[in-house]
Amino acid sequence: MIFRTLVPALSLLAGGLAIPASAQVPLQTALDKAFAKAAAGVGDPGAQAVAVKDGKVIWSAKSGRAINEPSAPVTGSTLFSLGSFGKTILAAYALRLTEKKVLALDTPISVYVGKKVAGSQVVTLRMLLTHTSGYPDMYADPKTAPLFEGGKKYDPNRPYTFAMLAPGIRKPVNPGKRYEYSNTGFIVLAHVLSKVSGGGEALERDLRRFLRGAGTSAGHLTAERSGRAFSRFAHGYTVGDGGALTDFSTAHGAKAIPTDLYGLPFGDGMFAGTATGGARFLDALFVDKRLLRAATVKTMTTPSPQSRAADGTYGMATERTKVGKRTWQGHGGAYGGFTSMGATDRARGVTLMVVTNRMGAADVAGTIWTKLAQAYASATP
Repeated sequence: MIFRTLVPALSLLAGGLAIPASAQVPLQTALDKAFAKAAAGVGDPGAQAVAVKDGKVIWSAKSGRAINEPSAPVTGSTLFSLGSFGKTILAAYALRLTEKKVLALDTPISVYVGKKVAGSQVVTLRMLLTHTSGYPDMYADPKTAPLFEGGKKYDPNRPYTFAMLAPGIRKPVNPGKRYEYSNTGFIVLAHVLSKVSGGGEALERDLRRFLRGAGTSAGHLTAERSGRAFSRFAHGYTVGDGGALTDFSTAHGAKAIPTDLYGLPFGDGMFAGTATGGARFLDALFVDKRLLRAATVKTMTTPSPQSRAADGTYGMATERTKVGKRTWQGHGGAYGGFTSMGATDRARGVTLMVVTNRMGAADVAGTIWTKLAQAYASATP
């Protein structure tokens, strides 16, 4: 799934104290105004936004249409594809399995998947999580590119399997040597997790349990495509020449949720959800720390040596962005007409999450996120 990095100019809550009651109204007003102005500036997409502090939703908003034709408004329960934001979720689950000794960070993945996967005797879980595996881009490979939008074999109603994608998974180049963002690596990661879980259905079941531990229900965060999800799902829109919108969900004849939008085998963009679901997950991971041990969270958020060598801050499916004297931890995503952006100020216990059903030259969710962050900072001590 296509990835968008954290937006570079972020600014958020200034101060770690609880927000006094007297500041509530000005804060809500500032965020409401910023959200409305930012959404209008990027073409009024369907959007949800939420701010969570220490486990509590302190502000939320929604606007625009979930579906343009026939018109349907965005509601608080509308589901959006989260794209690469889901890498953080899948990585956290994988790290939970390392805590349980089911997986090991530095063991070749052939122990879990056998030797048929290219590079499996050399690539490790740590390499997959840190984008240092060296796998070439599967989506650009001649054997698999035709299976996706724009390709001659694209069918949004046909379920994808790992076996269909495996021919595009080629021998990794210099595994472990350098940081290079790899969607292919996370498809391999999902295969590893499926194998150790006992199959795809077992993995989906285990993920449901994991997400419940984050305080999120399947109604707000899910890796499963279903009729119930379809009834609440937004359509994703891509912006073309002259501003024309293409509906990703109908342009190719999809009869339900396009099967490449999320779910297995797409570990690179496996989840769909609401802004509330994404924010609650980040809060549980980085603020409450009830999903992983503190030492594991530290490992996850520490930039890899390879990323630092490239002047980056990427750890394990999450990156660090410093704005002024504040540091944020999170991830963005974009695929199939959807964009997402979520990040946490861990020092102050604040998380901000935005999801939209618009994808163009600009990072739509990231743009709205930035404006909200600026408004938040200006409205708080």
